[in-house]
Amino acid sequence: MTAVPQQYLGEVLVRRGVVPADRLAGLFDTMRERGQSLPDLVVAASISDETKIAQALADECGVDFAAKIDIDAISLDLASKLPIMYAKSHKILLAGERDDGTVLCYVADPFDTVAIDDVRALLGKSVEILVATSEVVTNAINRVWEKKEDGGGTLQGDHAQEEDNLVDIIDSDDDAPIIAWVNGLFAQAVRERASDIHIEPEERDVVVRYRIDGELYVSKRASKQFMAPIVARVKIMASLNIAEKRLPQDGRITLKIAGKSVDIRVSTVPTSRGFERIVMRILHKASVLLGLDDLGFAPREFGIMDALINRPDGIILVTGPTGSGKTTSLYACINRINDPSRNILTAEDPVEYEIGGIHQVHVHAAIGLTFASALRAFLRQDPDVIMVGEIRDKETAEIAIHASLTGHLVLSTIHTNDSAGAVTRLVEMEIEPFLVRSSVIGILAQRLVRMLCPTCKVPYEPTDYELKQLGLDPERLAWKAHRRISSRYQVQGLKYEFIGETMGAHPIFYKPGGCEACMQKGFVGRRGIYELMVIDDAVGPLILRSADAQSIKSAAILQGMDTLRDDGARKVIRGLTTVEEVLAATQEDVIVDE
Repeated sequence: MTAVPQQYLGEVLVRRGVVPADRLAGLFDTMRERGQSLPDLVVAASISDETKIAQALADECGVDFAAKIDIDAISLDLASKLPIMYAKSHKILLAGERDDGTVLCYVADPFDTVAIDDVRALLGKSVEILVATSEVVTNAINRVWEKKEDGGGTLQGDHAQEEDNLVDIIDSDDDAPIIAWVNGLFAQAVRERASDIHIEPEERDVVVRYRIDGELYVSKRASKQFMAPIVARVKIMASLNIAEKRLPQDGRITLKIAGKSVDIRVSTVPTSRGFERIVMRILHKASVLLGLDDLGFAPREFGIMDALINRPDGIILVTGPTGSGKTTSLYACINRINDPSRNILTAEDPVEYEIGGIHQVHVHAAIGLTFASALRAFLRQDPDVIMVGEIRDKETAEIAIHASLTGHLVLSTIHTNDSAGAVTRLVEMEIEPFLVRSSVIGILAQRLVRMLCPTCKVPYEPTDYELKQLGLDPERLAWKAHRRISSRYQVQGLKYEFIGETMGAHPIFYKPGGCEACMQKGFVGRRGIYELMVIDDAVGPLILRSADAQSIKSAAILQGMDTLRDDGARKVIRGLTTVEEVLAATQEDVIVDE
């Protein structure tokens, strides 16, 4: 994208004798109608050719014109610092470096100062340009990349490349300050198990925060002068438009870090401070290998869930807020039933992990590929199991119900606070209650809570107030001290088996400590707490009568369903998490002492 006005460019071409003055006004009219650049219109109208235009622009800028590019003289390592998509879109090729450190690069548009300035900022070095025609630069870029690939090399940051050929950024010997700094962000994020990276412009500096186990921590700060090149580097890696700073953009980066393949979803938004804010979601491909038995289900819930996903038809819904692990649960279910005897199709936004043996579709609403349209197409693909990323509207819900009633198992997510709320949400979408009753077979609500670091967690005796908040009856927990026991206790009227340690009159609870293993945070990793409601003969009639969510939930509890807080209490007693984590993750009312 040319950084100077097209009117000035037109004046240059007229002054240099490339375009007759009387043709200029007509070219501007056509340019506004078609949205093409002025040089492209000049060539298309046979007024001049690319060589004359490039020579005129080079003369105007006082730089050399190159009729051809010697591929053998190009530094492959230097050229590969720009992903191929970015190099082609801006028609810019990094060629080599002079003894004084100045970087030479070929450009088709010497007025594209945005791209030239970004290269200068990224490499931290002076840039000297040489002008060539668009055709010569593009052909050279293609030949350089072919030569690079033939030599067994790869291009870091280009998500189209093969995973096995990715260069590990930890092994990179890149000495460009900004590139090394951004690479360090990714490496540190993976090392510290971060799920998200936030790069935020502040009044005087740039703040980098990592989200680790659901909590944000400030990790790095840099001078505000580096915000623009940092944003430019990330955008280049994600193949985003560097020149567009007014609108949000989304992209994707594929990297290899410490031997692990990592996908990174990139989102940018403009801010009132004049810079863009970047948030990057880190997706570890190994995470998809989690099995159903790795999610932390209690034996009852595991057995029920295993039975549900092996049903030939029906709808299974997973519900919870954003970031509660719904996608991980869906993938675990799909993995468990994935075998050659089943045709499994998924519609996702986006496809976070690619799974062998499963046919996945990335929905794209802008071109009409929605969840609903993908579902319709799936029904003509002879499916056995269909996974839909989310039921957002009536149309998607109706097609999902139709699929389940015609002999298909459908798995999807829906945004509600608990399992019973998913039923009322479908009814609010104007789905008939009898269709909900006849199609939905199970609803799993879930949250994520942080797990205590096993190395440094600190035991303490819980208060009666803490026990009451978890729904535990202190009188039934009056066990003998300092021995391992097997006993039964009640959680909101339901009986459970507990095997664990006790201290005094109560079981041992734990609080976070801090050590090197957990980076002084006291927690390592997260695990789900679950509420699994089966649509059975007790719950079904209430759905048909359009009963409220609380009535449906109460009926399910009487049938043996554990609530989110019940499951959380179980994990607290087992020493896996804390009372505070469970209370923060669940939304039941706080119990007040009388």
